[in-house]
This record gives sequence, C-alpha cells and structure tokens, in this order.
Amino acid sequence: MKRKGKKRDKLKVAVFGSMNTDIIAYGVKRFLNPGEQTVGGVLKIGPGGKSRNIAQMISVLLGKGKVAMVSKTVKDNFNLWKVPLDALKKYGVITDFIKVAEFKKEEKFPGIAIIPVDRKGRNQIYVLPGINEEFSRKDIDDVTSLFDILKTNQGIIVLTFEMPYETSLYIVEKAKKYGIKVMIDPGGIEKGKKYRKLLKGCYFLKPNEFEAEILTGIKVNNFKTAKLAGNKLLDYGIDNVLITCGKKGGYFFSKGIYEYIKVPDLKIKSEYRDETGCGDQVSAAVVYGIVKRKNIFETVKEAILAGCLQFYKRGINPVKKSEIKEALRRIK
Repeated sequence: MKRKGKKRDKLKVAVFGSMNTDIIAYGVKRFLNPGEQTVGGVLKIGPGGKSRNIAQMISVLLGKGKVAMVSKTVKDNFNLWKVPLDALKKYGVITDFIKVAEFKKEEKFPGIAIIPVDRKGRNQIYVLPGINEEFSRKDIDDVTSLFDILKTNQGIIVLTFEMPYETSLYIVEKAKKYGIKVMIDPGGIEKGKKYRKLLKGCYFLKPNEFEAEILTGIKVNNFKTAKLAGNKLLDYGIDNVLITCGKKGGYFFSKGIYEYIKVPDLKIKSEYRDETGCGDQVSAAVVYGIVKRKNIFETVKEAILAGCLQFYKRGINPVKKSEIKEALRRIK
C-alpha cells in the first residue's frame, strides 16, 4: 500500500487492532441480574477499542505523527464509525492505514462496546466486534510498507487480542521477520486458545491478573502466585512481563527483576471514578518509555502511576506527560 510520498521519519509506533464506539452508562446504581431493570445514570458516546485507546494515549505522550493505527471500520448509517476515527485524528494519530469499508457491501456495523459504570467506578464491558472480526491477514499484507518504516526507525509494534487470533499471530510473525519489537496487551483474550506460539519472542507483555490466569493457569492473588505466573510467561520467551492488579498495583518480572509495584497514594480530588481505560493507559505509558529508551523498571513504575491517574478521569481522557511529572513530584 503506497503512501503518496508522505514522510514517515517520525513514525515510531504502529498499533494494530480494534476500533470501537463506546456507549457508556455512567453512575448506574448497581449491576443487574438477569431479567432486572433499573433507572438512572448518564449516557455518553465516545471512542473506544483497546488498541485504539492505546494508540491515542501513546500519541498524547509521544507527540503528533509518531503513532499509526492499523484497523478496519465501516461507514454505518448512524455515523458511529466516525467517533473513534475522528478522535484518533484529533490527537495526531496517523490514520492512513485504517481501511474504511462500505456498509452496503459488508452488512456489518463498526465495533461497539456497551459499558455500564457504577457509582464506585467499576465497569462491565460488552463488546460487539462487528467489522473487527473481518480484520485479516490480507489487511496486514496491505500495510507492509509500515513494517519497512518501523524497521528503519527502530520502532515498535503494539497489539491487543481484540482481533482474530490468526491475524494476531500473523502480525507477530511478520514483526519477527523484520526484527521489530512487539508489545502485547492481551485484552480480548479468549479461554481455551493456546497463545504460547503467539507470545514467543514478545518484548513486553502486560496482562491483568485475569488474563495472566488464562495464559498460565495460575490464579494471581499475591506476589508468590504472580511470580509463578511471571516465570512461566518468561519461559515462553517473553523479555518483560507486567501483571497489573487494579488498585493493588502490579508485578513486574524480567531478567533478574522480580518486583511488586504499589499504587501510590496521590490524594487526588476528583468527582470521577472510572476503571475504563486504566489498563490501556498503563500499556501506552510502557510503550512511551520503551520508545524513549528509558530504564525499563522506571518505565513500569511510571506506567502504573499513569493508570492510576486515568482512574480519576471520565472515559478515555488520556494522561499527559505533565500530569505524570507532577504526580511523581508529589510522591517523592
């Protein structure tokens, strides 16, 4: 796929995966049981999709023109497809590599996520993948020029599992051929699938405790069990593993490093409490540190901090470098 001579000298990151439109109900009284109904909450429609969120968040940290999104969407009659795409453009993400199909031809909607958020900030996420299910190996071959650019610029590829498994595997295999580092956030992981082949050679893996259990069969609830899971993942041929555990922080494992990272007490005064996007923000901050060639353990600590800052924002509202810097100043 030719890019009409546009310069890509600054391009350092390509994020592959889903783009969704999030339909969010904020402030619901409680999560319902089957057959129940309740009234209350505030509706918001915004951009989503783990990969798309991460791309936008990295761009806020790295700067415009340094991050590209690779995905697929479709022009539905309600213009839901524009919500995530317009947000990427607003934050300086390169969108040239996103395929936009016609609804009449595909007869599928763009990805939609329905997200109730209760008054404590806890959420549930119901993802309707739509056109994301059609993201294929051919779509990856069509952006081979992007792999050339990343190889030249010593960039990094980022992906989540909110796409067909075979497509994820193909991206990783292609990245290996080009000698490009891969960072994986396994959001969207499915039980019963074997991911070891896909993870082999991954530079950085960031599962939460539930995703780590699916990948290793080990229930993570403390440092001891996290270390067992972390060692198992390192044995897969992964260089760095960060298992996040929400408000408990995270466990980081690498060659010679076994560390528990607590969430700092930031004493933030905010009316908002929202888990949406916290894990994505951690992944974005990790990628930022890798691109900037920062110390990997310092990168991880700052990433946990960034995820904490995201919790006090409503919806996907990316954390800025200045916010991280100010938070670091307060906890020192």
